[in-house]
Amino acid sequence: MEKNRTVTQAGSVSVTTIEAEPTALQAGAFPAVEAHPPDRQRWKTAAALLAAGGLLTACGGLGGGVYTGPFGTYEAAHLLRRATALGNGADAEHLASLGLAKAVDYLLETPHLPEEHEREYFQDADYIHEWTNHWLTSRTPAAERLALFWHGHFTTEASKVGDYLSYLKVNKLRELGLGTFRDLLYMIAEDPAMIRYLDNNTSTKEHPNENWARELMELYTLGEGHYTETDIQQVARAFTGWTVEYGDGRYYFGFDASIHDFEPKQILGQTVYNRYTPIAEGYEVLDIILGMDQTYKFISEKLLRFYYRPDPDQAMIDRGADILKGGTVRDFLKWLFTHPDFYADETRNSLVKSPFEYAVGLFYAAGKRAVSEEENLHYWLRARLDQDPYNPPNVAGWPIASTEWLTDAVLLQRLKFIDFATGYPEDAGPEGPVDYGVFMDGAVNPLSLVAPEAQLL
Repeated sequence: MEKNRTVTQAGSVSVTTIEAEPTALQAGAFPAVEAHPPDRQRWKTAAALLAAGGLLTACGGLGGGVYTGPFGTYEAAHLLRRATALGNGADAEHLASLGLAKAVDYLLETPHLPEEHEREYFQDADYIHEWTNHWLTSRTPAAERLALFWHGHFTTEASKVGDYLSYLKVNKLRELGLGTFRDLLYMIAEDPAMIRYLDNNTSTKEHPNENWARELMELYTLGEGHYTETDIQQVARAFTGWTVEYGDGRYYFGFDASIHDFEPKQILGQTVYNRYTPIAEGYEVLDIILGMDQTYKFISEKLLRFYYRPDPDQAMIDRGADILKGGTVRDFLKWLFTHPDFYADETRNSLVKSPFEYAVGLFYAAGKRAVSEEENLHYWLRARLDQDPYNPPNVAGWPIASTEWLTDAVLLQRLKFIDFATGYPEDAGPEGPVDYGVFMDGAVNPLSLVAPEAQLL
C-alpha cells in the first residue's frame, strides 16, 4: 500500500504526489512513522550530530563552567539518581572510577533499544511490565528516564489511541530522545498516536480542528502567552489533511490534499502558503516555531525542572536554551551533568520521584531485574500509586518532579509498596545486589525507606 500519499486533485488544482522516503534516523528499530520532510539535509545534520555525540560537545562549546570538585561515590550516586532513577553502590563506584566526563558520556550513550514487538505479543504480555523490565536491564537506563520525560511532554493517552500506538510512540521517543528537538518535533507531528489523540485526523478545510495547533504552541513549544488565538486558528488550517492511514498491519502518517485548506495563512507574523506542495505548510509552521528563541527557553526550563531543581534560575534556562537551539538534547544533559551547580548541596535531593521512577528504582535496589506479570505491577501503578505510564492524566502530562506527587493517600500507598517491591516470588531471590544506598542517601535496608528522603532524587 502506498504510504504518505496525497490526493492528486483538489478542485481544479493539481497537487504533486510526495512519495514516502524513510529517513536515516527513522530506519531504526521502530519505523512506526514514515516521514518525508522537504529539507532532507536536516536529517543528515541530525544524524551527524548524534554520531559525533553532538558538535557542541565535540568542540568543547557547552560553556557555563565545569564542576571540578570531588567525584566519588557520593557524587556518582546523585548523578545516577538524576540521570537514571536507579542504581546501587557498585554502579556508583563504577561511575566514580571513570571520572566525571567519562561517566556522563557513559550514561548518555546511544540508547539501547528493545526488540520491537508486534501487537500480537501483548495478547500474553503487559506494556507496563515490558517497559519496567527493559528499564531494569537496559545498559542505557538514562534513556528510559528521558523517554518518560518526553512521553509526559508530548502526551498521548492509550485509553484513547490504543496501547499499541502508545507503545510505538514511546519507542520512538526512546530512539530520538537524545537528538535535536527539531527531529523530535517533526516526528511527533507525524506520529499516528498524536494525530489521533488530538483529533487532527478529523481536521478538514471546512472544519479545522484546533486541538493540535493549540497544544503544539501552548504545551509542546512556546508556552502560554507567546501566541494568539488567531495563530491557533491559522496553524490549524495549515495542518488540515494531516491524517493517519493503515496498511500492512500498521498505522502510518498520511496526507490528504482533498481536505487541505489551500488559502494563505498568517502565523506568528509570517506567511505560510504553498499551493503546489500543501503538505509542506505544516513543516513550515514547525520551522517558524523552531526558529523562535522562546521555544528553546520553554523546553530548557522544563528539562531543568525535571533533572536539576524545581525553580531553575533564568541564567541556567537561557544557557540551556542556547545549547538546545544549536545542538542536541545530549549536549544539554552533558552540560547540566557537568555543571558545578548540579553538585551543590541545595540541588541534591530537591526533586520528587514519580511513582514509576520510585517503583523501578526500588525494584533495582532490591536486586530485582525483572518483574513478572503475576506480581500485578500494573495494578499498583494504575490504582494505588496514581501513575499509569501509558496514560498521562490529561494533555498537560504529569507533574514534573514535584511535591504534587506526594498527597497523603499516595504517600501511604508508597510505604505499602515497599513490602511488595522488596519481596521475592516463592523459590526466587534477588538477581542483583540488594543495596538501597543509591535509591536513598543513607539507606541500609528496607526499613530505612520510610524516611521522607526515599521519595527524592
